[in-house]
Amino acid sequence: MIIILAQAVLIAALEWFLQSWLWVALVPMAFGLAAHASPARAAGRGAAAGASCWLGAALFFYLTSGGIIAGRMAAMFGLGRSRGWLMVLLTGLLGALVAALAAYAGASLRGAFCRKK
Repeated sequence: MIIILAQAVLIAALEWFLQSWLWVALVPMAFGLAAHASPARAAGRGAAAGASCWLGAALFFYLTSGGIIAGRMAAMFGLGRSRGWLMVLLTGLLGALVAALAAYAGASLRGAFCRKK
């Protein structure tokens, strides 16, 4: 739980100050490389951290803007203008997917280069 929280806080801080979406991939990959966990466990931790950050940010922007941007994005994707909440959920899912794949890759790289004897 602490590792998930640390990843989420680091992702949120780096995305806020350095404003790049790549942090949702780079931070879980670094944690996957550093942690001594299986790739599946690292992917789960990364997914939880990425989803919480992106879902939280999307929900914040949805609530503060009255859902205007999310509604327009939903209409652009053919989901209907009144389904902005679905775009919020899809944003969280995308963050989880990117972070999980990056964490899995990091843990797999660690396993490939640091074989136990």
